[in-house]
Amino acid sequence: MRETETAMIARIKSKVKCDEWQEQVNSQITSGLTVKEWCRQNNVNAKTYYYHLRRVREKLCDEQEHLVVPVNVPELTASSKIHIEKNGLSITLPSDISTQTLTALVHELC
Repeated sequence: MRETETAMIARIKSKVKCDEWQEQVNSQITSGLTVKEWCRQNNVNAKTYYYHLRRVREKLCDEQEHLVVPVNVPELTASSKIHIEKNGLSITLPSDISTQTLTALVHELC
């Protein structure tokens, strides 16, 4: 389905407005002023500023690629241990302890 001319114009206007607010947000950040002070000096309602700040952040998040960061997790072996310390008490448990037992133990300690 083709985008209508009206919808295309509305989309472009929205992008331009968001870009302008991104510049305003950057101006506030680099000014060293609090949001309240910056808004007062620039005749901007603080609620309006925060509304556009949220929209700018959403836009930036949408533009970011969702990166998958590899994480190396050491493999647990049967000889691995879980070590818990609380209030001077030290407990060492085998890594293959059941979840139910570990949960009960942590619940009792806390």
